[in-house]
Amino acid sequence: MGFDEFIKEAAPLLDLQWRRFKRGGIKRKVERRITELGLSNFEDYLLKIKRDPEEKSCLSQILTVTITRFFRDKEVFDILENSIIPAILKNKKGKDEFKIWSVGCANGEEPYSLSILWREKFEKILLQIRLTILATDINESLLGRAREGRYKKSSLKEVPGEIFQRYFKIENGFYILDRSIRESVEFKKHDIIHGELFSGMDIIFCRNLAFTYFSKECQMNVLKKIARSLNEGGYLIIGKDESLPLVYPTLFVPIFPTEKIYQKFNPK
Repeated sequence: MGFDEFIKEAAPLLDLQWRRFKRGGIKRKVERRITELGLSNFEDYLLKIKRDPEEKSCLSQILTVTITRFFRDKEVFDILENSIIPAILKNKKGKDEFKIWSVGCANGEEPYSLSILWREKFEKILLQIRLTILATDINESLLGRAREGRYKKSSLKEVPGEIFQRYFKIENGFYILDRSIRESVEFKKHDIIHGELFSGMDIIFCRNLAFTYFSKECQMNVLKKIARSLNEGGYLIIGKDESLPLVYPTLFVPIFPTEKIYQKFNPK
């Protein structure tokens, strides 16, 4: 059994689209895992994941790890700052919470960027509003790295100079994020496919994961779960190269189509 045949059989077991994993780098990662387990070939590994739920989860993590950066896609953060967050805040009163969920947060760059944006632009003028950022991922190892807040320079190439100076310090060749920003994000292990529902969200980021890798049926289920998690008028942001499944017009309206920003549809 070759890699292509393996991935065609294995990916559907994980609710993933096999065509997304034909890159050489993915093949090498899977081969490395087979060697770690002391197995001989792809066929043996396929039998392993069919029988072992933990290994099935491990393969899913290998296949769906994404590369993230601080303030990735500047246009999205500009729209957040100038349009979306102010629109949400208009409807907040007193000691309301402003809740954001970062799905598939990987090393934490996305939720930390959101925390920095809030600190820089909104916190001082909106002391009565409390920001809550939930960052979830299925990979506990990535969550551990995210909590540490230690990054290589490549993760910071889109960070504005003044932000860099204010919130990062160099230590043993790594860039360490300020503790106050790290403590403002709650990291939690979570499976967006099978996990619990988190409700009352104002914004949900689900970039470069579900709508890139998941099967079409699974994408629809995730999209419905996201819609239930959002408040009325809440926003969904996906990756700039992603598309929502065809069921989305009954759930979301494109607000900024180029940046792939959608608003929860209100049928009233």
